[in-house]
Amino acid sequence: MSSTAVLEVSGLSKVYGDAIALNGASLELQRGEIHAIVGENGAGKSTLVKVLSGMVIPDAGTVSREGVELVFGHPGNSRKAGISTSFQELSLLSNLTVAENLLISELPRQFGVVRRSVVEKKAAAILAEWGVVDIAPDTLVAQLPLSAKQRLEIVRALNARPDILILDEPTAALPDTEWLFHHVRSLRDTGTAVLYISHKLREIAELCDRGTVMRNGAIVGSFEGSDFNHDELISTMIGRSINLAFPPRVSPIPADAPIVLVGEELTVGRRLTDVSLSIRGGEILGVAGLEGQGQRELFYALAGELRLSSGTVTIAGEPADLRSPRTAMRSGPGIALVPEERKREALFPDLPTSVNITVPALSEITRGGIVRHGAEEKLAAEAGAGAHLPDAYLPRIVGQLSGGNQQKAVLARTSLTGAQVLLMFDPTRGIDPSAKLEVYGTLRKAAEAGAAILLYSTEIPELVGLSDRVVVLYGGQIAADLTGDQIQEDAIMSAAVGHARNPGTPNSGVAS
Repeated sequence: MSSTAVLEVSGLSKVYGDAIALNGASLELQRGEIHAIVGENGAGKSTLVKVLSGMVIPDAGTVSREGVELVFGHPGNSRKAGISTSFQELSLLSNLTVAENLLISELPRQFGVVRRSVVEKKAAAILAEWGVVDIAPDTLVAQLPLSAKQRLEIVRALNARPDILILDEPTAALPDTEWLFHHVRSLRDTGTAVLYISHKLREIAELCDRGTVMRNGAIVGSFEGSDFNHDELISTMIGRSINLAFPPRVSPIPADAPIVLVGEELTVGRRLTDVSLSIRGGEILGVAGLEGQGQRELFYALAGELRLSSGTVTIAGEPADLRSPRTAMRSGPGIALVPEERKREALFPDLPTSVNITVPALSEITRGGIVRHGAEEKLAAEAGAGAHLPDAYLPRIVGQLSGGNQQKAVLARTSLTGAQVLLMFDPTRGIDPSAKLEVYGTLRKAAEAGAAILLYSTEIPELVGLSDRVVVLYGGQIAADLTGDQIQEDAIMSAAVGHARNPGTPNSGVAS
């Protein structure tokens, strides 16, 4: 180990059945640096994080903390070694409050009873210290939006005052990076070593001092932050050159293309107010907006997950039944949602991937109340191929797959619903560039087959590259309806912050 290294990883290997998760991975982490780990989904990043965090025992290799070997297999050992982790798949306990999650390992007690007022006061001080003043300590975590959960996960890791901070996709659900980057740089400047895992290469270029590239469980390259080359880095990640172009769109959508879904004067609580929009078959209608502008309410109400306060929705000319996701799925050609939190809202994480994919088609693969496994495997393979999911992942437990492959499983399952109105809520969140391209292709292929797609993304370039039209939400209403050459990043962002320069027809969004 070099004299300034605070952590040395040497020859880590881990195999799950036929899948190699880590293959002799070695790296050094220096004190006072922000070190990036990049790679495709399935490259081994998450397994490396779990080993360092004490959750996974490798088959071979060592991890040393300033010359002292880490004892694997227990998170407490890693914490004692000064390692703190903010996980991509959040580790918060939904049935506990914010305060209880922050202080779970040190709940103050008096005569064996937890004093709630003391816990909440201490938690409020912690949140304030890290600049989080909009999350109440007594709120149940289950009631928080995903972005607040992400910040809480990060605060819990920061507050441990670690010598080694591991951040696994920390901005996947954050509306911006300013808050996080401020604290990460401050910790770096006081000597903390930060291991930063992200698919957002712009963040890597802006934040990290140097980095390591992983592919197929092995370390295949390194780079200096001062010499960052986007295209070369992607080529190293995937082992080949890559065309970053979006799939070509059919534009403009024919004027006589059927209008599949119409929503008129939709209101959901106080977040969404009198929004009207429509989607034609074959069209991808992008939805942009900063966090909390009503986009989640729009998508989840159309999917039957939230109740409309007022307004009407028709699908294929008939009133849609949005009492529940089940009735929405059965309305006309069907409405299906790819939700915000795939692992919590879309998957059965402890079941095989093939089972997760074929859930909508159980009646087709069941005979006499018994699932025909041969039919199940065949159907899962066909749907998986359409979503670029390799057959090798089908028998594996879906919760053990990378985020990108989990998302492909969700898309494969969605295809089996037969729904023609597809509500895609940030479908590329937390997945690598190569997997994103495959998701883009899946969406474009569905549109070409006649599906009407409503697409929300936190990444404006995706909306520009994929959408036939874009509506921008601000304050729960449509602030801009952009078509053709109007669909530009600056126009979208301008409308998203309440300064629409070319808004089209505000709050209509209805195709004529």
